[in-house]
Amino acid sequence: MILLDPSIVPMPASFQSWARQLAAQGITTMRTGALAPRQAAQAEAAGLHCIQELVLLEARPPLASGRGAERRPPHTSPSREGRLGEHDFDDMAAVDRAAFGDLWRLDASMLRDVCAATPAFRARVVRDPSTRLPRLKRNPPIGFLISGRAGRTGYVQRLAVHPDHHRQGVAAALLVDALVWMGRWRAERVLVNTHVDNTAALALYRTHGFVDMPERLRVYEGATPS
Repeated sequence: MILLDPSIVPMPASFQSWARQLAAQGITTMRTGALAPRQAAQAEAAGLHCIQELVLLEARPPLASGRGAERRPPHTSPSREGRLGEHDFDDMAAVDRAAFGDLWRLDASMLRDVCAATPAFRARVVRDPSTRLPRLKRNPPIGFLISGRAGRTGYVQRLAVHPDHHRQGVAAALLVDALVWMGRWRAERVLVNTHVDNTAALALYRTHGFVDMPERLRVYEGATPS
């Protein structure tokens, strides 16, 4: 359950109404997206319980210049995607599953929703130079990043790197590419969130100019009425 307008603070009755609507469709469990403190308080009042706490980070201009990315090994350079095809989303979903596991993974349909969450988005992948699958005309991805823009605010929406390719500069190359894109559009701030215990991701973002914001975000879950 995603709040499309992050400024809205639903009342407990709204969460309960959504749960009933989902139950009518045969869905037994409702999980929220990342909620700000005021939204989280209402979710708790509705009987949902917190299952994840997230650090919210912010970067402001000057954003990354991209010069560091140009010096990275060729295989860590994000490829320029035009219109993404079915296989692109399927392969990105496979990377996402390897990176986050079954509990937190996003499938191909969910990744399309991530792309549609902001008025403008940018999807970039890093591809494995050593492997080519027969059904593909290009190498499969080993990492991807979906970023978005709404007005002068940028969002790092989803960043995933296959565990077999950690510590190779893949995530950094993708992040710099996204920050350069947002900088070209004169973004005044860029937001990202990650799990409080994800030390590698926190170090990556802080290295690239992000600072922790005082508020924490929370994800909630609860059973729908039977």
